[in-house]
Parts: sequence; structure tokens; C-alpha cells
Amino acid sequence: MTVRRALLTGASSGIGAAAALELAGEGTALWLTYAGREAEAGRIADECRAAGSPDVRVSRLDLRDPASVSALVEEVSGAWGALHVLVNNGGVCPYVPFDEIDIDEWDLVMETNARGTFLLTRAALPLLRAADGDRSVVNISSIAGQVGALQTGMHYAASKGAILAITRSFARLLAGEGIRVNAVTPGPVASAITDQLQGEGRDRLAASIPLGAFGEPQDVAWVIASLASERARFVTGATYDVNGGVRID
Repeated sequence: MTVRRALLTGASSGIGAAAALELAGEGTALWLTYAGREAEAGRIADECRAAGSPDVRVSRLDLRDPASVSALVEEVSGAWGALHVLVNNGGVCPYVPFDEIDIDEWDLVMETNARGTFLLTRAALPLLRAADGDRSVVNISSIAGQVGALQTGMHYAASKGAILAITRSFARLLAGEGIRVNAVTPGPVASAITDQLQGEGRDRLAASIPLGAFGEPQDVAWVIASLASERARFVTGATYDVNGGVRID
């Protein structure tokens, strides 16, 4: 039986870590990346091994740096030669009012979230093409990319909207090769990102959720794992909402 191999970015905490553990429980080999939390990434890797992953590796990745993206793909290629799943989860989310966003910060967010998703997906295509069986890309966008910046920064919303366009574009381009590309759009989820909100702002956001509470990373992780699996072999170009009913379309 072929061991499925998955590369997950932003896997040191939150949704990325939960997705890694979900895939580990299915026996998937994992390559996890982190931006700055090396110790946390190492801990998640140990938990993934304990959960059943037969091979777990960890690398630092700077999504803003094309050289870092290329180096990671070369490393994965040298060790594995092929890839069944790419989960583009890594990103940043500063909470900054639109009239306080300077150009450098706008570029930081757009380059990390949107350009990084594009660059890594494009660079990983030879590895996806080399794999046997079902292959897929799962991009983590946000409800902010659908409805605009309500609580988050406008630059974050713009970057997550761009990820939806990138998802649909790659889905159309790669469908003929049998490579599926889908997006997940989480709403308010308990994480380091939403922990930035305190006091009345956090209370207002919680009160706006029809299901009555913030989601948990695991609520998003099972959707990611499902889209990454052969069970979703006829799903591509789709956007899956996990938002507690905040947006119903």
C-alpha cells in the first residue's frame, strides 16, 4: 500500500497543527513547516509520530522568500521524490485599522499569504505530478476573503480573497492532470490569530456567530483532511465554509 505524503505549511500551531494531527491519524507521511516557532513545530511533529504518521519531517520556511520556497521543494524532492497533498496554511494576520496600514506591512501580508501560496503551489507541481493516485492542494483562505475586513486588517482580507482566485485558477489549469485544488474558508476559530482580539471586540465577534461560540482548529482540520483524501476525488475548485453560520450562501 502506497504511503501518502503531505506537505503542510504553518503547522506549528492552530489549524495547521490540527490538520497535521488529523492526517497523521490516517497514516500520512508529513513534512511540516514553521516560520519562527521551531520548538512548537518539533512538539507537533512528535505528536504526529505518536498519532501514527510513519515519517515526519520539519523545515523552516519563509513564504516571502522565493529562495526559501525553492529550497524547501528541493529538500522534499530529494527525500521523497513525490507529493500527494499540499496544504497551504501558513500566513500572517495583523489586526490594523485600514488607515494605519503602511506599505511595508501591506506587502508583508500580501507576499506571505497570497504570493507565498502561489509560489509554493507552482514550485510543488513537479512533485504532485510525480505521485501516483489522488493528488490535491488545499488552500486555507478565510471568511474575510469572502466578505471583506470586518475584524481583521484590510490587507489580510485582500490576501485571503486572492487565495480564492489562486485556488480557482489552479483548479482549472490542473483538472486535466487529475490534480484537485480546493479552498477552506474558516470563520472565527480559537487560535493565536483571534487571541489578538481582547475585550469588547472579541465579545462582539463571539456574539455574531449563530452557533454561539468560536470554532476550534479541529473543526477545520477534518475538512482539510477530507478534501485531501481520495474520498473527495470528484471535488475541485470548491470553497468549503467552516464559520459557525456567520456566512450562509
